[in-house]
Amino acid sequence: MIQKGEGFEIPVESDEPVDVPESREIEIDPELEEVRSAETVSEEADEARSLEEAVDHLRRLQAEFDNFRKRVNRERMETAAWVQRDLVEKLLPVIDDFDRAVSSLEGESSPAAEGMSLIRDKLMRVLTDSGLERIDTDGVSFDPDVHEALMTESVEVDRVEKVVAELMPGYRIKGKLVRPAQVTVGVREED
Repeated sequence: MIQKGEGFEIPVESDEPVDVPESREIEIDPELEEVRSAETVSEEADEARSLEEAVDHLRRLQAEFDNFRKRVNRERMETAAWVQRDLVEKLLPVIDDFDRAVSSLEGESSPAAEGMSLIRDKLMRVLTDSGLERIDTDGVSFDPDVHEALMTESVEVDRVEKVVAELMPGYRIKGKLVRPAQVTVGVREED
């Protein structure tokens, strides 16, 4: 037989009515409640600490990745600059040959002379746009960092230790020396 109450059914083997309490409050020991509360706080603190560690780890990973990305970009730029510098170094003899050819054909108005001059100018424009710059030698003081003294010449006092003539031009690319200018340097006249 099944006994029915308010909102529930209880299987019963006898026909006697069963007394079911309607509502009963359970008393919890206050000390037990404090222990459970302390355990909950401890668990929450552990979870918060774990979350902080995970966030810190992610921040470190992000910083490492940013540093890696910056290093790769810097290395890529350095490699590109090195390749560009190497290419310009290989082209300098070609530029020197064009300079000699154009200067030997100076005064001629032949199509070959004009073509050589145009090709040389175009090549120099492309290289200049890529960062190539010619080292100044016109009356400047001799600088061993960018000038290579091949000859000396006796000069007046005001031109001592200055570049007197350029034998072969020197070049920089983006501020870095590719080839020093080969020059003649003025020295004091011997009496």
